[in-house]
Amino acid sequence: MDTRPEFTAHNIRLDNGEVTKPDAPVTMERDEWFLSARRVLNLVFPTNKERYRIADLGCLEGGYAVEFARMGFNTLGIEIRDLNFRCCEYVKRNVDLPNLEFVQDDVWNIAGYGEFDAVFCCGLLYHLDKPRKFLEQLARQTRRLLILQTHFSIEWMRNPRFHLSQMSANESLKGRWYMEFPEDASPEMRQTRRWASFQNNYSFWVTREGLIGLIYDLGFHTVFEQFDSLAPNITGELEENYWDFMRGTFIGIKDP
Repeated sequence: MDTRPEFTAHNIRLDNGEVTKPDAPVTMERDEWFLSARRVLNLVFPTNKERYRIADLGCLEGGYAVEFARMGFNTLGIEIRDLNFRCCEYVKRNVDLPNLEFVQDDVWNIAGYGEFDAVFCCGLLYHLDKPRKFLEQLARQTRRLLILQTHFSIEWMRNPRFHLSQMSANESLKGRWYMEFPEDASPEMRQTRRWASFQNNYSFWVTREGLIGLIYDLGFHTVFEQFDSLAPNITGELEENYWDFMRGTFIGIKDP
């Protein structure tokens, strides 16, 4: 019997009809961030998706990667943590998707897997201490489309949800530092904190304006922020929650 590991986030529909996180309100094909990503992917790659490669970086338990593969893309999910990767392996065994592959590796090693037509980077950038260096590397490996779903910093915080530093500078970018682990964090702690950074004790949250400018400077000359994941009440979400949560979806598209 293939025992299901513990899933903490991704409720994935398997081929036998079972789901990986039955207590979740929706499955991944109805997840708001996936639906937003699907819209952009369909705009940039409207046909012949089997011709294109997409990478899901820090793919956690594999939910987004599965849905990209179901769309037809040749999909690579990269995940480093043991507990998360066991979930990816379980999913791979329980879906018939020859165009889906998972590797256990550090996302900093993405260059070893070649170029991708699209890169999906969700919930990862704000766990890194060198975001400029990482995005520079992504730009070299991305032929056309970058989907960046991330927390960011702002100059003012009316109701801080997060324990962030004062406004600072890092890699010539403005932002705030966030502590991921205490200095004496053990390897066991780093493995079991499944939604945290893996190596660095502190991460750097770049300002929203800095992210948008950096994406453009790295060669993605169509740059915009995508808001449809806030639907159906986009106006209310922007007025009430957006600036407190400080998280958005940023799209970069290279000229063909």
